[in-house]
Amino acid sequence: MTALRHPEPVSIGAFDTFLAAQADTTLFELVEGIIVMMTNPTEVHEQIAGNIGAPLKLAMDARGCRTYQGGIRVQRSDDPNDTDKTRPDVVVRCGAVGTKTYITDPLVVVEVLSPSTIDVYRGPKLDFYKSLPTIRHIAFIYQDQMRVEHYRRGEQGFELEVLTQPGDVAHFEAVEFRIDLARIYFDVAI
Repeated sequence: MTALRHPEPVSIGAFDTFLAAQADTTLFELVEGIIVMMTNPTEVHEQIAGNIGAPLKLAMDARGCRTYQGGIRVQRSDDPNDTDKTRPDVVVRCGAVGTKTYITDPLVVVEVLSPSTIDVYRGPKLDFYKSLPTIRHIAFIYQDQMRVEHYRRGEQGFELEVLTQPGDVAHFEAVEFRIDLARIYFDVAI
């Protein structure tokens, strides 16, 4: 990730204008008003995202929910003056399919972390995700070690569960989905 600094935070409206003017397929996110260029994913990153995204999609299709892998953006509201618009690796929402290029009501967000992006993900992006009223599960999956940080919204706020063993199970109760780390890390050499 590379940040493009501006003298003051950029709004979603200005970010959308910036995106429309891009001539290539470079991916960007907006985090706390800072435009962040996303790096191309590695094969390991894509393998992990697919390992959790594919079974999650099958399970959510059966529940009438939607699963998106890397293509849909998430923002807090329709307010163009907001300053966060991310592009999670996997996101789940329930409800009818719309025509927008973003959603405001995710239930589950999954991000695959690399050592170079961990500070942004565990800092401002985590804060942003926690601020979304509909979100129930945030999973940060490391690609350089077997480790999943699962933030689950409880009655007292978010609770952190750290999973590190192949038999450990990530359970997203809000959407009745379970997956063990052996499946998440299938065919990944760590």
